Amino acid sequence: MSLKNSSGGITVSQLQSSFAEIQGELKRVLNGVNTGRILESFDILSKVTDAVVDSCEALGLASELPVVETFQRDNFWRALNHCWLVALQNVSKANTDEDRL
Repeated sequence: MSLKNSSGGITVSQLQSSFAEIQGELKRVLNGVNTGRILESFDILSKVTDAVVDSCEALGLASELPVVETFQRDNFWRALNHCWLVALQNVSKANTDEDRL
């Protein structure tokens, strides 16, 4: 997952695309957790988190850009943190030994 914007500027369209991609991956994580695919879910969640942290300025998550307010920065971070909490709370629910951390 690569979220960096090489031009340095950020557009609403780019934000929508990036946040839609992130949201889709977070849904995959929650679905995986719910079906006992814990290891796979943590792998996805770790990659998403790394990409977000690496690209947080390009995504406008580290500044007070007016364009980002449309996406409610606080809700984004809350959703990412919630995903981690759900995944951690369900570690013991792995389907198989291969799915365990």
